[in-house]
Amino acid sequence: MITEYFMKLMRVFCSALLFTFIFSFSANAQNYKLKRVEPLHWWTNMHNPELQIMMYGQDIGDLTPEINYKGVDTQRVERVGNNNYLFIYLKISEKAEAGNFDISLLKNGQEKIVYSYELKERESGSAMRQGFNNSDVIYLITPDRFANGNYENDEIKGYADKHNRQDDFGRHGGDIRGIINHLDYIEEMGFTAIWLNPVLENEMPEGSYHGYATTDYYKVD
Repeated sequence: MITEYFMKLMRVFCSALLFTFIFSFSANAQNYKLKRVEPLHWWTNMHNPELQIMMYGQDIGDLTPEINYKGVDTQRVERVGNNNYLFIYLKISEKAEAGNFDISLLKNGQEKIVYSYELKERESGSAMRQGFNNSDVIYLITPDRFANGNYENDEIKGYADKHNRQDDFGRHGGDIRGIINHLDYIEEMGFTAIWLNPVLENEMPEGSYHGYATTDYYKVD
């Protein structure tokens, strides 16, 4: 009777020990993955010295950023309810030079991810660029309906919405290359600017030609 009780107790103890080991191993072997960074780069000598960098990836919110670059100081770090996001607020001083610097992401002092971030040199007079105003005439383009400049991309592998010029709501094959090939034509008509319908991924079952059903904001359709 005592032996049977002892064996049961040992089984419980071993199970608890195994669970602790597996849990500890899983925690230490956390597989952090950085998927996206916004903005992808920035510039020196901007009027507003603050830069917010958004990082997105598996459990990125667990990590602590560390930056060592002259003229770049971390002001604060914000975490949100979704642990896959991390927001880093930087101050880019006038002393900061164009170049790449590492953003190290740490867990308990150990480096888990290193991301190389780029500061670009701001072009002289860039702040004085003229945008569009009431002197402009803007030409609106639905890319799929304008001009087909590359017949090889009429069918996109994996897309349910296929190329079909006989279907009023199907894809007709217009693309960005077609627009580029006809910029002189647009200018000759007297237009000074173009306004494109969205050109981001529209992986919809049907009727996606217009571009207003974005399925991925990080991919061009």
